[in-house]
Amino acid sequence: MDMSDLDWTGYFDSQAGRRVRSLLVDTLARRGAAPPGTALDLGCGEGTETRHLLRNGWRVFAYDADPASEARVRAGLDAEQLSRLTFTASRFEDLGALPPAHLVYSSFALPFCSPEAFPGLWTSIRAALRPGAWFAGELFGPRDDWAHTPTMNFHDRVGVEGLVSGLEVASVVEDDRPGQSFGGPKHWHVFHISARRPS
Repeated sequence: MDMSDLDWTGYFDSQAGRRVRSLLVDTLARRGAAPPGTALDLGCGEGTETRHLLRNGWRVFAYDADPASEARVRAGLDAEQLSRLTFTASRFEDLGALPPAHLVYSSFALPFCSPEAFPGLWTSIRAALRPGAWFAGELFGPRDDWAHTPTMNFHDRVGVEGLVSGLEVASVVEDDRPGQSFGGPKHWHVFHISARRPS
């Protein structure tokens, strides 16, 4: 599949009503009794995780390259929840510095940053983590079917371990298997990461 032909509107429509991803649920559980704080949702898409965070008392900065994402994210939120939401329409390549956060979450989105811009984006993510803050998200590995895509970034196990070096890693689950994508059958090679900046 040519990733330049990906129908993002169709993909977001297909995601409507799905469950909150388990990686976020598990990472929030690892925080224990810590109160909600500020979260960043990078590549928030149709907003399932952003809305979950807002409904649980978080202040959320949500980012997505698709300007139409904002209306999807806002759907079903009340005025008080909306007051804690800041949406920014931006490509990863143009984000720059990020606000300090207690949680940085990115669901299957970071691989779509260009290889040239990814190191700067990752530096911004690491810098945004307050002491004790959590990162949860996915990176794609070299055996993924999309690994030939020059506009995306991919990392092997050693590379992923280097990226999270210095963090307290709760889990890195490597998923290397055939499956389905919005575009049809696909071999997935994904690292699901949950890690914490030391206090």
